[in-house]
Amino acid sequence: MDIQISITGRIAFPPRFFPAKGDSPAMWSARLEVNGPPTPGRDGSPYIPARPVEVVAYGVAAIRAGESYRKGHLLVVQGCDMVARSFESKDRAGHPTVRSIIKITATAIGLCSRYSMVSESSNPSQPSAASPRMVQGASAADETAPAAAA
Repeated sequence: MDIQISITGRIAFPPRFFPAKGDSPAMWSARLEVNGPPTPGRDGSPYIPARPVEVVAYGVAAIRAGESYRKGHLLVVQGCDMVARSFESKDRAGHPTVRSIIKITATAIGLCSRYSMVSESSNPSQPSAASPRMVQGASAADETAPAAAA
């Protein structure tokens, strides 16, 4: 039997991209905040806790994700593997503490349009130049200019 996972969450921190080196494929990693079930608080009022989930993509999917998704984007992720991992870090007071996170290996990643509007923009998602993968040629603005002049 295969593990099939589907989650929706917002990218909490800037994602990391690692280009391919030698025999290892490219890798993209992001930490999503996924809303948990409503939980009663100390004063009795319910709150919705955010659960951290690490999403990892490899190969061409990693390259596409690295070019497309930024901090704050709401994503739908489908995965084929889930691993719990724990690590040691420091709390706010500087004391060592053990934390844990679920890591999902993604098979498909996309923007979520159910909970937030997905729109196309002429502005690039990052201030740097356009992707080197884009097809070189005339832009849509260049194609309409000769028609307007004729």
